[in-house]
Amino acid sequence: MADHPSPALSDHPEPVVVVGDTHTSNPTLRRDDVVLRKGVLTLVSGPFTPRESMVEDLLAVRDALDAAGIEHLLVRGDDDRRVIAVDRRRRKEITAALATAFANEPFYASPVDVDGAPTLIADGRLSRRKAHVLRLFRPRLEPIGRLRYGAETAMQLEFWRFGDEDIEAPRPNALMRTRLPRNEAIEESVTIYGRTWRTLEHMFDPLASDIAFDIDIVFSWVDGSSAEFQRKRAAQQAAYVVGDGDDNEARYRQIDELKYAMRSVHMFAPWVRNIYIATDSPLPSWLAPHPNVHIMRSEDFFVDTSTLPTHNSHAVESQLHHIPGIAEHFLYSNDDMFIGRPISPDIFFSPGGVTKFVEAGTRIGLGESDPARSGFENAARVNRRLLWERFGAVTTRHLEHCAAPLRVSVLNEMEREFPDDFARTAASPFRSATDISVTNSLYHYYSLMTGRAVVQTQARVQYIETTLHEAEEKMRRLLKRRDQDMFCLNDGSKPEIGVEERTRIVTEFLERYFPFPAPWERMEG
Repeated sequence: MADHPSPALSDHPEPVVVVGDTHTSNPTLRRDDVVLRKGVLTLVSGPFTPRESMVEDLLAVRDALDAAGIEHLLVRGDDDRRVIAVDRRRRKEITAALATAFANEPFYASPVDVDGAPTLIADGRLSRRKAHVLRLFRPRLEPIGRLRYGAETAMQLEFWRFGDEDIEAPRPNALMRTRLPRNEAIEESVTIYGRTWRTLEHMFDPLASDIAFDIDIVFSWVDGSSAEFQRKRAAQQAAYVVGDGDDNEARYRQIDELKYAMRSVHMFAPWVRNIYIATDSPLPSWLAPHPNVHIMRSEDFFVDTSTLPTHNSHAVESQLHHIPGIAEHFLYSNDDMFIGRPISPDIFFSPGGVTKFVEAGTRIGLGESDPARSGFENAARVNRRLLWERFGAVTTRHLEHCAAPLRVSVLNEMEREFPDDFARTAASPFRSATDISVTNSLYHYYSLMTGRAVVQTQARVQYIETTLHEAEEKMRRLLKRRDQDMFCLNDGSKPEIGVEERTRIVTEFLERYFPFPAPWERMEG
């Protein structure tokens, strides 16, 4: 997504000069939390998300301007970036004020509207050429995973011309063109990030193009390592015949992937309102109570609780829209699916609530459902038959393994449209050849054929089967590039490497990719 800033990453350890004991006159270099990396002073950062880093720098710039008595406006950029607009006639004062305020900070200014390298603000200039649009930021480096933030996630400083007749901005923003008649420039105030700011009228009003509705996310999760789970599942499964691969322990094995999947939401999708965890397993030891995390037991949302317990993910997925209090618009994800970089909700929804789903390149294939097939393959065929009978169109592709957007109202409509199929699937304790798969892909193609969904073709998604020999290199490359919106680390049913090796590789990768604990994690020790 072009407008979604991505954190950069260096996966390979690089020589880092720790400069706490230096003879240079720059006081920034004497700080213990600053390193020199490729010639750039970099703040060794704590657990800040990209947005938190931007906000911290934005407030620091605002404080510097306030201290110098320099007036400014807060503006919403055309890409929703936060912008501080200042009078270009006061450029020298502004440059001096920022240099003074950040004399001991690794604060940089990176020009946007002209070519040029970032300059250290403490050196007393904002750019080598007279840029009117600058990204201001402190480069940040997380030392374990080498996660770093720079200009891509920064706030913006713009130099405007405030004339008697009109106001001229160097580029359009969310509300205005580059010129605004002075008599139309009505000021108002807005409270954002705990501060009151001067701005232009309607600058931060909801826009028709905004996604203003609440969005929740649901994770389904099973702790297959639980002895109680294994005992109950084995006893119940004795009376059933399951499909190819459906009884493989890989489907239930877990190595705390859920912790990192939830971290990915915290780091890269801060617009998510609530997280729901659909599980009947004991809670993981790392999860602490939190007002935005809700544990949903099957009896909390299954319409017919007499069918419980269930070990069938299709059954769980057929009942998600009955979760009490869940938002009309929500995402569904498994614990092995992760958000890979900062994304906006428009990757999943249009402003009008149309859902966007990602098709995989994999075809469903021919043939009908068969007990010998996997439950995943069978459900795709049952879905295809229902949609053919209802719409006279054939579905050909599976969906990508990533978070999928859903709407409660459409799911309720589908349950009324296919009541027997929903009820049968919800009542099946294990995957069967007659199951529907609501979240993959019945909902999405039903919505497509009724005008409530479109195919998302811009999202970048990667699937890695972590039990194959090639997986480690793929994860190493992903860690270095961080160029995927979403990715899945699937535990394949036909492994080439052992469980212990797979556990080590995946755990090390996840800890480096998502190094910051989320607010709902218990403190170690």
